[in-house]
Amino acid sequence: MTRALWLDGLRGIAAAIVATDHYFMGAVLHAGFRSFWADPPEDNRRLMQLPPFRLVFAAHAMVPLFFVISGYAISINLIRVRAGNNINHNHNNSDGLLRRLASAVTRRGLRIYLPVLCITVISQLLFFLNLYSWEPGDEVVWGRKPWTAPWFHVTFVARYMLDNINILAIQYNGGLNGQLWTMALEFRGSCVVYLLILGLAFWKPRPRLWVLVASMAYWFYFGFWDVVGFLGGYWLAELQVLSELQSVSTETDYPLWLKPYIPVQARSVNFSAIRTYTMFVAGIWLLCLSDDGALPPGYQFLQIAESSRWDGNWGIIDKTWKTVGSVLVVSVISTTKTLQSPLNSKFVQYLGRISFSLYLVHQSIYHLFSDPVRKALWYMATGGSEPEPDTGYYQVASAFRWVGGYIIVTAINLYAANLWTRYVDERCIKLAKQFDQWVSQ
Repeated sequence: MTRALWLDGLRGIAAAIVATDHYFMGAVLHAGFRSFWADPPEDNRRLMQLPPFRLVFAAHAMVPLFFVISGYAISINLIRVRAGNNINHNHNNSDGLLRRLASAVTRRGLRIYLPVLCITVISQLLFFLNLYSWEPGDEVVWGRKPWTAPWFHVTFVARYMLDNINILAIQYNGGLNGQLWTMALEFRGSCVVYLLILGLAFWKPRPRLWVLVASMAYWFYFGFWDVVGFLGGYWLAELQVLSELQSVSTETDYPLWLKPYIPVQARSVNFSAIRTYTMFVAGIWLLCLSDDGALPPGYQFLQIAESSRWDGNWGIIDKTWKTVGSVLVVSVISTTKTLQSPLNSKFVQYLGRISFSLYLVHQSIYHLFSDPVRKALWYMATGGSEPEPDTGYYQVASAFRWVGGYIIVTAINLYAANLWTRYVDERCIKLAKQFDQWVSQ
């Protein structure tokens, strides 16, 4: 099965944005995380607060984008197996698809949670050994003070993992790795996709596509934006496979029932440039929705389509519209070679290869190195004097401290993510495959 390289590249860029924003978020560059129209005006109205520049600060939009990417990635090869059976009139031999699907379900939970368990244990161990330069604000949530209550750290890891695995009643427990709240949603969305692939395996293309659209509308109504994202990725994968089937040599003997059900956008190789880039711009614009807690000017008309079931919950409103934007962006990139080319470059592909590891380790790296690195750079710039923001010299020193610190810590992050990929992530993948082979008949 071929691999969509552009998908890996897009995932890598999303992980890099998350890691970058977590370095600056809550400390500096506050305006980047607010809208252009936020109050007071004198602290805003900056170019970086407008689309598309604000995409650099859109860490909260990357999670919906991850989910759309995941829905696409976990479904497309399963759909290709199913399509191959249909084309070869092999309806009686469903064993291949069923085995692939069962294997995917078996490995998925281990693929997600084995690396999560590793980083959770390591984080608690580092905290217990008092190696973090960062001070937590809540001893109960983050664990006991260093060098005290070792058994509490063990039980904390157990409780944390139990909460994180619970996909029915999501527990937003940040622990020492606040970014890992997404793992339960990742596993839940994956299970939804796998269930639908099984249930719709022998449906005709048109009813299958329409039921996916209806399912997205249903969960959109209830504000389950994570499920909408996964279903959106699955839907786009269905369209992609239909497009691949249509582009194969005309000498192939297709079943007659297949061709009428291929959607117009999958049949046409040359999409309208206006339509394509309008969708792309609209998607980027939605991803750039600010974190103000309310829809800013330029976005307020979206209230017309909001569901009463959202009950004014900004977390739902924000993530749902960013999920719609993610579906639009992935949809356009999946069919536009021009937009795929930058994502296929070597460095972006490298980011894609280590993206999951980078997402896992970057918070611990910040807890270990951010403060010491910035303090060292400040001492180099000022000789150890206290910062005086009103002095131009110290403004330059502060910029040197933060930007230099970001460069150094990012290098550490990339190196740590590379090591994590080689020695933890890849071994977890291998272990998941071995477990699948052990339990399979």
